[in-house]
Amino acid sequence: MSNVQKYTYPPRKDGTARTVWRASWKAQDGKRQSKTFARKRDADAHLIEVGAGRIGGTATMTVADMAEHHIRYFDTLVRTGKRAAVSLDGYAGMLRNHVRADSAFANRKLNDLRSPDCQSFLDDLFVRTGSSDLCVRARRCLVTWCRFAMRKGWLNTNPAQPCVVEREAAARDGEPDFELPEKELLQQLLVAAGEGDNPERDSAAIRLLMFGGLRISEMLGLADDAVAIRPKAATIKVRERLDRHYCTLDRPKSAKGRRDVPLGQSAALAVRTWRMARGPVRAFNHIDGQRQTRRVAGRLFPDPVKGEGVWSYNDFINQCWVPVMRRAGLVEMLPDAKGKNRPVTPFGPHMLRHVAVSLWLSQNPQPSVKKVQTLVGHANIQMTMDLYGHLWTDPSGDDAIAAASEQLLG
Repeated sequence: MSNVQKYTYPPRKDGTARTVWRASWKAQDGKRQSKTFARKRDADAHLIEVGAGRIGGTATMTVADMAEHHIRYFDTLVRTGKRAAVSLDGYAGMLRNHVRADSAFANRKLNDLRSPDCQSFLDDLFVRTGSSDLCVRARRCLVTWCRFAMRKGWLNTNPAQPCVVEREAAARDGEPDFELPEKELLQQLLVAAGEGDNPERDSAAIRLLMFGGLRISEMLGLADDAVAIRPKAATIKVRERLDRHYCTLDRPKSAKGRRDVPLGQSAALAVRTWRMARGPVRAFNHIDGQRQTRRVAGRLFPDPVKGEGVWSYNDFINQCWVPVMRRAGLVEMLPDAKGKNRPVTPFGPHMLRHVAVSLWLSQNPQPSVKKVQTLVGHANIQMTMDLYGHLWTDPSGDDAIAAASEQLLG
């Protein structure tokens, strides 16, 4: 059993007291070990480092048992509406497909679980799959499961917390993570959206993405009354999103995702024209993120085949995005892994979200970082700066700084 204890020694001759924190644990040979630290956090961190961050009473509980207990607890949160079912599926899938695939790790007792064990599991997972994103999700699951075990008293510290997953090198300093399409290509896209078999629908969808900066899930999850049309503008009330994989309607992932987005005259007119061509929509029964069936309002973009319900992500890509890109002359037919030709576009619909931000920042004066964060619905301002910081420019201000610096010594 490991623990951290506080020791206060008698004052020194100069009158100052001396307090230390002693970390003690049982080594692999069964002998007790201890080490003192000036701060408790350092003592706790050391227990994690030596893999002693655990307490007694869990001699038979394994890593897989710990994960199953957490999943059952999380299922209750889902059923009471506190968490989304997609997260529950993620935990269950990680346990089923990856943790249990490594039987030695899945069956390791919590009393013997150390940070190197968790790190070895993540390293082996990367070797098997070659996916650093999967390893990041696996680490996140392990940290959550161990944190749950700490609350239950099964672990004293979190052995998964110090683990590291190597990610791909970030973009170089000053180099953006994406390259915006040329304006000529975007103009071609707008023209192509107004052609084809469903010009009203395609124009409304493309303009909502390009000028409203919506995520695809947010556009497909819009209720019909979520876009309020005014004479020369409109307001988009983002209150729901459509899950890409499960097609469930749920709330935005963060509080910042719930927002009102302004829309200009041309995009507002496109939405009004689409509504007139589409006709009225009816409420329908649908499954939400808690796997509960509820009555929801008709969507702005219902399923084109049924005329009601939701328009899935894959159907949007196949029925709208690829045809519009093909009419714009922006589709190449390239062989896939099986040698069969597939349509490939130079960028996906999410790129139009970046285009919207670039258009906002092309205005004079430019909107503030906080305003852009609000419009795009980022959870924090750092995310906005990481993505779009390179788009904030002030040439005149830079020139003034350079001229002033020269005058200081002139």
